[in-house]
Amino acid sequence: MLKAQVALLLLAVLALADAHPHPVRSEKGCTCEPGAKAFESYHIHVLFYADGIEQFSSNSHSSKYARALRSDFIERFNAPECDETKPIFNLTALCAFAVDKTGAGGSANAAPFVTPNFAIFMPVNRYTDVVPWMMANRGDLDFLVHPNTCGFTCSPQDHLLWSVWGGRKWDVRFELPNDN
Repeated sequence: MLKAQVALLLLAVLALADAHPHPVRSEKGCTCEPGAKAFESYHIHVLFYADGIEQFSSNSHSSKYARALRSDFIERFNAPECDETKPIFNLTALCAFAVDKTGAGGSANAAPFVTPNFAIFMPVNRYTDVVPWMMANRGDLDFLVHPNTCGFTCSPQDHLLWSVWGGRKWDVRFELPNDN
């Protein structure tokens, strides 16, 4: 009986040991070959219309709805703001990146997008509870879930090849490398 309990405890410890993501320590030696490296984590970007255009202020794609979704997400998952002192790929727990008064994130998550967005860091082990919730609660807002395979090195592939969209697909300002 004691051996069985010890074996079960050991299995539980081993399962938990791989349940938490490991930060990207270095991008040296990274490869963007499909399937060569496991996804280390994910980012979710919720895209919305910018403030300042009166005709869009009550549109269901406006920042008002994005701010409400972000607030509901934080409450539902008890998600803190991400630690801004760490690089965006070196986080290890579910968190929401900081936003301004319009609900848009800062330059760290704005660059490749053509419209304001807010972003969430999601460890691999939270995918099955977070993404379905986002799918069911997004309203008319659109969101992108992309993996983080190798820090910034594979960002074009992460955003363009290995991502999934909830709602309408938006343009992303990345180009895939030309391997010729």
